[in-house]
Amino acid sequence: MKTIIRIIFLLIISVQWSCEKVVDLKFNDNELKYVIEGTITNEPGNCKVYISETKAFGDDNVFNGISGASVKIETKGNTIVLTETGKGIYETTAINGTPGETYNLTVNIKGELFKASSTMPQAVPFMDFTLKPKDFDSTRVTPMIKFKDPLETKNYYWFQQYVNDKLQKKYEVMNDEFTTGQEVNDYLVFENDTKNKSLNFKKGDKLTAVMHSIDPAVYTYLFSLFGANGSDNGAAPSNPLSNISGGALGFFSAHTVQQKTLTIQ
Repeated sequence: MKTIIRIIFLLIISVQWSCEKVVDLKFNDNELKYVIEGTITNEPGNCKVYISETKAFGDDNVFNGISGASVKIETKGNTIVLTETGKGIYETTAINGTPGETYNLTVNIKGELFKASSTMPQAVPFMDFTLKPKDFDSTRVTPMIKFKDPLETKNYYWFQQYVNDKLQKKYEVMNDEFTTGQEVNDYLVFENDTKNKSLNFKKGDKLTAVMHSIDPAVYTYLFSLFGANGSDNGAAPSNPLSNISGGALGFFSAHTVQQKTLTIQ
């Protein structure tokens, strides 16, 4: 394994396979790189950028935040400077993300410049989130998501899962290559990977699905991130294809947010 990418909110995960090819970009274990992870959403004041540095294989999993960076986001000629609210965490409430708008990120770390751009897609309505009947056991549930893909545009989706408000390791990304203009009914997998019976899902547990409409570059990054962590067949890990220029790892995404919650009965 060439490297481990330390990511604050994207843990070791697997994704739903698509027809895109995993990108294999490798570098040496001792080559430290900055990791920049930024998001702006259509929720008011929700804009954050996390800046850290990679670690060698075998190091601890503590977030290696980088302080003292200059972080700016520009849109429609206006530039907003983000405030460092914690070590390596930069935020602002001065931006309300709007579908259709393009946001440009600039990060200056000790004189090194890193840039990225992302256009927020229109939100695709999240129609329903239900538990598949008679498909539940003590360690695995398969809730169904439902949405209608627009015919007019190419669309990309990112689903995150929470159990009792805790973000799960797994997420899924999808595109509409075979579902353009169709109603999509698909399943998200919520699992108890520990196999510890005391942690089994039970009645009363709350499951939440969060749906993001993302741009193509972010989809490619999230899909290729699977290769960065290796696969079940023992394939060598690779580095995901970032939309950030300047040599940093990570991604910058302007995306919409919708969520639905159900309770196991």
